[in-house]
Amino acid sequence: VDAVPFTVLEGWRIREIDQALARAGHIQPGEYAALAKLPSRFKASYALPKESLEGYLYPDTYMIEPGNFDTETFIQRQLDMLHKRFVSKHPDGFGRRSLEEIIIMGSMIVREEPSAAQRPLVAGILWKRIDNRWNLGVDATSRYTLPKWNDRRAFLKKLRDPNDPYNTRLRPGLPPTAIGNPDLSSLEAAAAPTSSPYWYYLHDAKGNLHPSRSVAEHEAYRRKYNVY
Repeated sequence: VDAVPFTVLEGWRIREIDQALARAGHIQPGEYAALAKLPSRFKASYALPKESLEGYLYPDTYMIEPGNFDTETFIQRQLDMLHKRFVSKHPDGFGRRSLEEIIIMGSMIVREEPSAAQRPLVAGILWKRIDNRWNLGVDATSRYTLPKWNDRRAFLKKLRDPNDPYNTRLRPGLPPTAIGNPDLSSLEAAAAPTSSPYWYYLHDAKGNLHPSRSVAEHEAYRRKYNVY
């Protein structure tokens, strides 16, 4: 049987990877998601989280053999690819950040900033908030547990829920896990952020980034670009 490509898109959650594999006929629905919640079944050169491999399942195009797909082998390949592409390039670690912190930050950056070139700047702003004990205020984290990422009504409800552990508007620190599986540019941005005078940012309708130094500047951009 000829191998065929299967692409895991950057930012996809475990549930989206599971859905795509099931749609392509490689697995029964839920099979990948169930295994991805058993990190102890897998080996890695780096520490794996205890509860879920969310964030560690490297997005890439993998060649697979239809009819001969093994879910456990595929997840192991993703973990190995994370080592090859990213972890192995940082033999001395990440300074005062752990790999887990870098992966969680990377998973937010891939959702927050579409342009790879701007990702280090956004990473710098978010790490600065963390280091100064500000709440992150990253709305993407409140989408993480939604069955449909773009379900606006459910999302707005989550934004007001102080009991949601992923609500970074209302809760301090990083979210409890990654919120998806970041690509290389987002991981590298998290590992090597750009420092700047900025504390805030927003995107206009075209997806362009507008960082700002103060609440006043941020609010002026909101009005100018009609972002609320």
